[in-house]
Amino acid sequence: MRDFVQQWSALIAAVLVVFSIVSTRNTLRTQLGGVQDRLTALEKHLASIGNALEGQQGIGVRMTTLDLRVHAQLQKLIAQRENAIERNGQDALNTQDTLQALQTTVDTIATMTQRLAFVEEMLLEMQGGLAELRQQRTNANR
Repeated sequence: MRDFVQQWSALIAAVLVVFSIVSTRNTLRTQLGGVQDRLTALEKHLASIGNALEGQQGIGVRMTTLDLRVHAQLQKLIAQRENAIERNGQDALNTQDTLQALQTTVDTIATMTQRLAFVEEMLLEMQGGLAELRQQRTNANR
């Protein structure tokens, strides 16, 4: 029996290593799916901001909320990335590249949020100017 175990122990160990690698890869794929879902949610929030600009209603609140959500999501993603690197070695490097791309996307979203705030400010100034012109026209007609 001892000879049997000694002969097969290397093969059993190799099978266990392969099983561990496959299991780890599946875990990473699941995590990357979660990252994709979060990215989709962020894209939906951007669409919501665009709709708010059209209506000139509540953009400041929505942008602040989005900024907080993006920051929270980014913190969660960074924590997940660090955990994945510790657990998964080489497979984590692939995840790191994906998360770097996601962080670039988040940075782009933050830049767009700032631009939207600038556009909102311009629209509010234009709205104030139009109200002034209407008031002057009303006063001139009297």
